[in-house]
Order: sequence, then C-alpha cells, then structure tokens
Amino acid sequence: MKRLRLLLVLLAFAPALNAHEVPDRVSISIFVKQQADQLTVLARVPANALIDVLLPTLGDTDWVDLESAKSDATIGAEVWIADQLSFYQSAPLPRPKIQSLRLSRVKDPAFANYDDAYGRINGPPLPLETLARQEDLTVDVVLTTSLQSAAPLSFEPRLSRLGVVVETSLTFLTPSGDARIYRYEGDPETFALDPTRIATAARFIEDGAVHFFDQSDYLLLALCIALVFQNLKSLFPFAALLAAAQAMALFVALGVMSTEFWLRGLCGTAIVGAIVYMGCEAIIAAPSRRIVLALVVGALFGYGFWLGLEPTVQFGGAHLAAAAVGFIVGVIAAEAVTLVACAGAVYALTRFSSASQRLVIVIAAFAIHIAWRRFLDRADALALMPSELRGIESTILLYAGAVMIALFAAHALLTRAKQSRV
Repeated sequence: MKRLRLLLVLLAFAPALNAHEVPDRVSISIFVKQQADQLTVLARVPANALIDVLLPTLGDTDWVDLESAKSDATIGAEVWIADQLSFYQSAPLPRPKIQSLRLSRVKDPAFANYDDAYGRINGPPLPLETLARQEDLTVDVVLTTSLQSAAPLSFEPRLSRLGVVVETSLTFLTPSGDARIYRYEGDPETFALDPTRIATAARFIEDGAVHFFDQSDYLLLALCIALVFQNLKSLFPFAALLAAAQAMALFVALGVMSTEFWLRGLCGTAIVGAIVYMGCEAIIAAPSRRIVLALVVGALFGYGFWLGLEPTVQFGGAHLAAAAVGFIVGVIAAEAVTLVACAGAVYALTRFSSASQRLVIVIAAFAIHIAWRRFLDRADALALMPSELRGIESTILLYAGAVMIALFAAHALLTRAKQSRV
C-alpha cells in the first residue's frame, strides 16, 4: 500500500514532472556502517537527480520552498534512494528505511566523513529564509536495516538512472573500525564490501577469464601465435615465456603504472600493432628463436590486462594482491585454453590440406587485415586525445608503427633467408 501511495502521488504530479530533466553528471556519496545488529547508511544525492520529483517553489520564482519541500524530498528519497540500495548476507536484508532526512547545499562539506555527515543530517535544517534552487540542493538521508548474521556483507546499487553519468563514492566502515573506499561509475555488479582473501581470488579468477574472452584482440593474437607455432611442442615454450612476461607486466603496472586515458589509447594501438607483426611472422615462418618477441608482446598484453583489472581491483577490498593473482590466473588459463584450441584447429586444417602453407598465409592475412584496420582507427583516435601527445598527427603515429613493423618483419625475413642457405 505504501508503494501504491507513492506511485499515485507521482502520477498526480505527472504534468509538472515532465519539465524535470535528468542531469548530465551526478555525484553521490554513501557511507555504510556495520554494527552489531544494524546497518546504517548515509546517502547524499543531488536533489535534481531524484527523477520525477520537483520540489515546491516560492510563488513564481525558482527558489525552493524549504518549509514544504521536505515531504516531497522524502517521497523521492523513498523511491530513488531507499528502493535502489540492496544489501545481502546469506539472504537479502530488509529494505533500508529512512530514519531522517535533510536538504543541504550542494557545496556543504559535511559529507567528508561519517560522523560529520550523521551530525549534519540529524542537526537543524536549513533556515527557511535560505534562497536556493533545486539544482543547488542535495537530499541527505539516514537509512537503517537489520543485520541477520555475522556473514559477509554484499551491496547491489541501482543508481545509474539518476543521471547520464553517475559517479559514486562509497565508504564502508567495518565493525573493527577499518574503512573500505570504493569509487565507481554507473552500477557495478553486486560486490562484497569486505571480502575475504579466498572470495577475492575466486571472484577475480572468473573476472580474468571473462575479460580475456570479451576482448577480440586477445583472441586474434592467440590465432596468430597458433599460425606461427603449428604444433604444441614448439608452442609451449613460447606460450610459457609469454605468460611469464604478461604476469610480470601486470604486477609492475599494479604498483607503478599510470592509467591515464591517453596511455590506454597508446597501449591499445601498440597491442594491435603487435598482432599485425605476429601475423607477418606467420607468413614469413622464420625459424629463429623468439625470446625477445615473447617478452615484448607479453609486456604489452600484460599492461593491457592491467587496464582491464584496474577499474575493478578496488572490489578486492584489503586483498589487492589476491585480486591481481586471481585475475592473471584467470586470464592466463583462458589464454592457454584458447591457444590449445587454435593450435588444434590450425593443425587439423594444415594436416588435411594439400596447400597448408597457402592456407596459413590466407588466415594470417585475414588477421593482419583486421588488426591493421584497428591500428589505423586507434592511431587516429590517439592523436585527438588531450594529453602529453597533443600535437602529434595520426599520420606520424601511423608511419612510425608501420616502419617498426616493417623493420621487425624484414629482420625475420633475413633471418629465415640466412638459415635456409646454411
């Protein structure tokens, strides 16, 4: 009945609510405090992010009527805050209930920590003579729900509809007093607020495997490697060295590497350049040892793995090392399965073909074509990024990459020619 009343109130004001636009960027702050038998949640959401809620104004002005606005803000907070926060232990916890609510100014600094935020929400309201528009206010609420056990606590947010881009800062305060800070955009999947080491490793093993299979660049590289090494006996040493280089690069990146947007673009461009070269290796078929190649390609793709891990590594809580280990294990396991499958497919095709080398060349050329098109697109996009690389034309990046690939391919071709004369 309560949900029905809220819906009827919203529908009653539907003509006026059509004028309320969804804001472009919304910043939300949340504190979650776990106590013996109760979970307390403090949330700050911009007032103009409460969809379909227009706060009453003074006369024909844009100034919010603070004397009567609290009841409307409470209705909006019930629907767009309390209903959108779900917590779990061994089972879903009861829906959080609003205990207190306050309208504050957007620039109010009280949400810097839990104690200040709690005191401000339960303190005196804004003076009625305060002049503020709806976009100048936030809705600050205290919500509580009962805990069912001492089992680990998980959180599922559903706040991404409150804006075009929704950024959330969530601080979880454990019973021992530790703080876990999570910052994310949109709605991540349900995550544990204070995960154990084993749970972290298990989650990130799965995340690593999913990340590998979601990226066609990795699959394309595996195909090119299988074309270069057409049997498991020669493939295994290269794959082992490649995996070691990838793991080392990821762990180095975990500690020291930047994840600036332009660096992501540069890495993505270099990765497809490496795929182009591996395709050239498959066509040239130089029998030289490729230790340096495995190290270089492994380092590039290892940093690429880090870029996939970086947005979610925070969900490992206090166990960042376990998250990184789990992720690289998942990635390398998926890579190994893919390499074996690709090698088996290539072996079967070449084994029963009367023109096996021509078939390899055709497949490699197809992979090179795909990777080269991506190289062109990413080089062009990279030149447009505002960064330390500003001013570098895409043609310069294109020619530099093409020259490097050509030089490496020429070296491999010369190596093959020399060895064939011996």
